[in-house]
Amino acid sequence: MVDAEKAKKPKEKKNKNSNLPEIDFKALIFGAAAYAFFPLIAYQQQQDILMVFAAIGPLYIGYSAKTELKSVLLGIVGATPLLYLSFMGYLGPYGAGETADIIMTVGILGLGALMGYFGGYLYRDRQRAQEKYNQEKGIKGTKNVPIEKPKKFEDTGDVKQNIKNLFIPRRKKKE
Repeated sequence: MVDAEKAKKPKEKKNKNSNLPEIDFKALIFGAAAYAFFPLIAYQQQQDILMVFAAIGPLYIGYSAKTELKSVLLGIVGATPLLYLSFMGYLGPYGAGETADIIMTVGILGLGALMGYFGGYLYRDRQRAQEKYNQEKGIKGTKNVPIEKPKKFEDTGDVKQNIKNLFIPRRKKKE
């Protein structure tokens, strides 16, 4: 291959272990740190409004994961520093007991998974919007993202038939 052709070709990332999915560790570390940092500062400074910003961490983790399943799993992994801080007592005292431990663990990890899922959903929704925009502008679509086609409304002049056309899918219509 000529050097000029080699220069035009984009570099391909090679995953050393093809069984492992590609994980953005920078996003995982930043998201986990943000998810633990904001509640810690909010508790120490007694500024509860700062707790809202903790959601940035798992959302960022999920957005960088790009798929829902991976974003849920990485959201759970990103929630572990907050879980550690809460068990060590840095976020205030809690009633130590088996039930309290289970509830706190499920709550924190569940919120991490939920916000991670929403981050992955936002990524997928943005990809669909970009693909739709590219198709409307006449730019050839580059991604394999399914786009829902708008329903075509046919005015038949009959109100009952128009309502059927709006709400009943074509394959279920009986005529």
